[in-house]
Amino acid sequence: MTADQTVTGTARPLCQLLHGDGQFAVDALDGLLDTPPFKRTAPPCGPERHARTYDRLRALGEWVGGANALHRDPARLLAALEWSATVDPPLFLAGTVQYAVCVAAMTELGRPGPYLDPLIDEVDRHETFGSIMITEVGRGNSHLATRTEARFDPATREFTLRTPDPAAAKFMSHVAGTGRAHMAIVYARLLHGDQECGVFPFAVRIRDGDRITDGIRITELPETTSVPLNYALVTFDNTRVPYDGWLRDDASIAPDGEFTDPLGDPDRRLVRSLSVSSNASTGAAAALTAAARAAVTIGIRHSQHRLTMGRLRTDLPVLNYRTQQEALYGVLAEVYACSFLVARVKTEYIRQRSARADLSEAHRPVWAPWASVSREQALTKVAATRILQHAAGVCRERAGAQGLLTVNRLLEYEGLAQVYQAAAGDNLLIRLDAGKQLVEDLTHTVPAPATVGDLVSPSGALALALLRERGLLTELRGRVATVPVAERNSFETWNPLLPDLVTLADAHQQRLLLEAFAKAVADAESSDTGQEAHLPGLHALHTLYALKSLEQTLSWHLECGSLTASDAVRVHRERDRALDAVHPHLAVLLDGFALPDARLGAPMAEHDVVAALFASGEPTP
Repeated sequence: MTADQTVTGTARPLCQLLHGDGQFAVDALDGLLDTPPFKRTAPPCGPERHARTYDRLRALGEWVGGANALHRDPARLLAALEWSATVDPPLFLAGTVQYAVCVAAMTELGRPGPYLDPLIDEVDRHETFGSIMITEVGRGNSHLATRTEARFDPATREFTLRTPDPAAAKFMSHVAGTGRAHMAIVYARLLHGDQECGVFPFAVRIRDGDRITDGIRITELPETTSVPLNYALVTFDNTRVPYDGWLRDDASIAPDGEFTDPLGDPDRRLVRSLSVSSNASTGAAAALTAAARAAVTIGIRHSQHRLTMGRLRTDLPVLNYRTQQEALYGVLAEVYACSFLVARVKTEYIRQRSARADLSEAHRPVWAPWASVSREQALTKVAATRILQHAAGVCRERAGAQGLLTVNRLLEYEGLAQVYQAAAGDNLLIRLDAGKQLVEDLTHTVPAPATVGDLVSPSGALALALLRERGLLTELRGRVATVPVAERNSFETWNPLLPDLVTLADAHQQRLLLEAFAKAVADAESSDTGQEAHLPGLHALHTLYALKSLEQTLSWHLECGSLTASDAVRVHRERDRALDAVHPHLAVLLDGFALPDARLGAPMAEHDVVAALFASGEPTP
């Protein structure tokens, strides 16, 4: 799709399924591509790249009417993050922190005051850029054992932030020198006399241009090419923060010094303090999936245009080779599945944004708090990370040397996936907590499939996925039940089960993806659009995705007797046929992504790759 084209004809229903009503908000941002910050080139990393990132973030903020405007409109916020991740991954990461974390924390958990109100206004106008400080460098699972201290001073009714030792330094916040003002949401243990009051966020001014706030030490970290930003280590030495810099939610310290927290529980307070991670998880899931759509579009378009001179047949597009089809159509199916799941999660997120989460039934976090905030959002972020990494990696590998050029975006998308293995919650820890929750929450059940039916159909693959998840859950619950009650929360009990918890979480996630794809197909079949030409391609891709998912779990089914060796052979054979069924519908399936050439910005995706590559370079004098 070129920059001046719109989605029409057979691709329009697919676009609606993939994007809902949010596509217009994404498309409206393309006008930014003609503004100076987005036309300016910069090296892959370093100070010049960081400067351009913040110039772009300010331009984006001005375009949408300020950071607060995005916070008040969650659908538009998600659209801005999707667009940013496609165009410039560092811009997306900085924007997520600015809009989904800093503004959200200050407005949702903060209370008005003479310090906080002007700070919110500066962040809204992008005069000050936000960061988040939660991870501490010296220990794993630091989110559950924050050691940075915020001690209340009753004489001044201020707080003093203190880093007890270097191992408690805040890690990977982007506040190193850029000549700009930076603030941060700093998570710290609130200490009031001898009382431990739980972990709260604090809004802290970090630097005003080159002047660093008193009591703060910033150590610039070495550069990274995976989502480059001005990352740093930060420590505090009695840094003073006014009372209204405490993002206290419903907690308070009365004039007589009495501390009150209606939640009354440190774990609930931690989950509530990190409730803004719902914005980060959903934003990341939506944005990483948008980047995956861009990656697979670039990869397939390049394979369509790339002529090969193999001796079997010359002047043949590389996409005609079976190895290329198997790799690229497989990731296309994964990206469609993830897009459908993300669309569902986005809808629920937007619906729930206006309501405060009920923490009365919140699960106690064991390794990290993210699944306790929202298990489905956190697992969807995990799925989006995995699928982006696979899609970008496969497309880069299948593009040969051109995939290594940063101008073609694939390396940047891979870097984004690498960062989000840990950003917005470590993916392994999310899976561990989610798996443990599924085992211990006896209200959670997996529906038994009525019948498997035709195992090489999407419904058969979903039935077998339900059967597998149900079997894994039953087995794990049975193993835990044999442990004496007094020992069930011990390391010795759970450590041998950790790989199985991850397997269970992955099985649950895979079932959600299959259900989301099936629901999207059912919606497409039932919609009265008068345009049904997209259905054959959607059906073919659905079948391919279902069979590839089943292939990945054949060993379990063979071991448990739910499939036979001859069934496995049939799955492989039918999956091969599904590739043939997808091939004629590529144009419609790619057009459903609604990605203009200008937004992709990748020379290797152009029809005349050679001319585009020459145009992207600078001649040597």
